[in-house]
Amino acid sequence: MLLEEMKNTIKYAVELDIDYIEVFMGYKGDKVLRITTKSQHVIGLLETYLENLELEYKSEFEISGKYDASYNIYVGVEDSSIFRLKEI
Repeated sequence: MLLEEMKNTIKYAVELDIDYIEVFMGYKGDKVLRITTKSQHVIGLLETYLENLELEYKSEFEISGKYDASYNIYVGVEDSSIFRLKEI
C-alpha cells in the first residue's frame, strides 16, 4: 500500500515545476523518493499532499549543490519485500 502511495506522489510531482526526481534504495533497503525544485511553492504543495497521505518526509533548502540553490524533499517508504539482515 505504501509503495502505491509513493507511485501516486511521483505522478503528482511530475505535473509540478520540478527539476529532478529520483527513487533509490535507502538505509536498510527502504525506498527513498527525492524531489528537487527551485520553487518554494512547489515544496509547499508537496508537503500538503504528503501530509494528506500521512507519509513521513523531510524537506531542506540547499544553497550550493548540483542544481544551484534548490529545495529538496525526501520521502521514505519501507519496502516489505526486502529481507533484512538481523542486527547484532
